[in-house]
Amino acid sequence: MHPKEDVESLLVDLVNKTIANGGTLLIPSFAVERLQLVMVILWRLYQKNRIPGIPIFIDSPMGSDVLSVFGTYPSWHTLTDADFKAMCKHMTLVSSYRDTWKTIDDPRPKIVIAGSGMLSGGRILTYLTKKLDAKNTTILLVGYQAEGTRGRRLLEGEKQLKIYGKFYTVGASIIHLESLSAHADQSELIDWLNEIRNIPEEVFLIHGELSTMEGFVEKIENTYGWNVRIPELHESVHLW
Repeated sequence: MHPKEDVESLLVDLVNKTIANGGTLLIPSFAVERLQLVMVILWRLYQKNRIPGIPIFIDSPMGSDVLSVFGTYPSWHTLTDADFKAMCKHMTLVSSYRDTWKTIDDPRPKIVIAGSGMLSGGRILTYLTKKLDAKNTTILLVGYQAEGTRGRRLLEGEKQLKIYGKFYTVGASIIHLESLSAHADQSELIDWLNEIRNIPEEVFLIHGELSTMEGFVEKIENTYGWNVRIPELHESVHLW
């Protein structure tokens, strides 16, 4: 179940903390829609005078490409053309890898949104090599962190991360924001299943962590009385 979180208030607190500490707020983000959503939230907070004009850097080539698609197809989102352009102008879109290093060397308190969302690759890793050990760095994870990823290991309290073959000490604060998930949670999936008109002969759960799927099996069985199971790897099922 997605937790109830006050996303705006959390971001306001983190931005103020970053400014007070003279540090960096690193936001690893998925490039498609999540990055743009975080941009919009920060832009709205600035418009409402809830955060000051702290430098915001967007360092995700794929994310920038998606942003240009949003600019080409305004009917896909709710921002006006003027608001969209003002938001993009308010933030710095980092393109070259050279500019990544310029952003790292920028001494000002700042926000950096970069891929990838689970720290499995992308330019966020370069920032981590220089900022992970700093006490005035905050890493805000804005999505699900799969088992085995660097993001998951940070959440589990790991004190060192291996990046590009070298170990780096974790000195940064780690914050997890779960409510921005693009996936339906258990309650929403149960509601969705209620719209199925013909009772399925069998339901297969094929995506997710085992403990979560096992709980969902029980939830579906108790709610609808359907036959639900989790298939094994390489298992073959005859449907008819």
